Amino acid sequence: MKFGVLGDAKISRTKVIPAILSAGHEVVQIGRRDPSTPSPDPIYQGIPQTSYDDVLANTDIDAIYNPLPNHLHVPMSVAALKAGKHVLCEKPVALNTAELDDLAKAIDASGCYFYEAYMIRHHPQWQWLKTADIGDAQIVQAMFTYPPRDHGNIRNRADYGGGPVYDIGCYAILAGLLIFGEPPIDIEIRFEMNPALDVEDMASGMVIWSGGRHLTFSVSSASAAMQSLLVTGTKGSARLHVPFNPPAKTTGFLNKGQLGQDDVITFPDCDQYALMIEDFVHDVETKTRPDLTISKMITSCLEQMIIKRNKK
Repeated sequence: MKFGVLGDAKISRTKVIPAILSAGHEVVQIGRRDPSTPSPDPIYQGIPQTSYDDVLANTDIDAIYNPLPNHLHVPMSVAALKAGKHVLCEKPVALNTAELDDLAKAIDASGCYFYEAYMIRHHPQWQWLKTADIGDAQIVQAMFTYPPRDHGNIRNRADYGGGPVYDIGCYAILAGLLIFGEPPIDIEIRFEMNPALDVEDMASGMVIWSGGRHLTFSVSSASAAMQSLLVTGTKGSARLHVPFNPPAKTTGFLNKGQLGQDDVITFPDCDQYALMIEDFVHDVETKTRPDLTISKMITSCLEQMIIKRNKK
């Protein structure tokens, strides 16, 4: 499959373009906001760097990868769908449910495939976690943090969909959805705002499901880099060592209710981005119908959280 890429995101250069190539596909064009200043990154060697419009108009391109800032996910994905391209879009795909409704209409009208690029769904550690022998899952605890970025970074701009809730809180919500398998019924959240910016430094919250099941989480863009994920059930608990950005070789831990007696689970070496690309291409080739169910639930949760932030 031939891909076009919009923008010069780090995740594109370091993860997704290498994954596309390792999966045996091509990147034939890069779209840039200002094509007069092409990136010198070696990953782009031999790949034309032109405008967004040129990429969307290229009839040789089958699919678009959209890693642009959050506020451009829906507009540029809609433009790609209207151009007859399949779309792999970075998360979170939409900033609110109204945006997602516009995207859904464009998907239906285009007949093209669309997928929100939550790569963790393709890693074997998450398949294990969902079926781990811990009884009925009751509590999910997630933490995802990283150090501060420059104030001008796009993650620090509210008008771009910035802040760690949008950036990485979506992974915590996804974790709860993957474990509990249905929409939550309530959300509580507390924000610690950056005094010099209009986004939060940190947020902690609880997402509540029927039957008294809880996801508790903390996300931060002002802390040391850290990730953790623990699921506790009626008979035991399961934990992932690095749940969201694991190294090629990673582990999980299973506890049958005996404190300090964890069984170590070793997963096969893999690249979750390459697995995502392989599944994306398979879905396109088999004409799989796009499914926005998870995207709708995540977007609804994020929207409720950000409304609470903006009222402060």
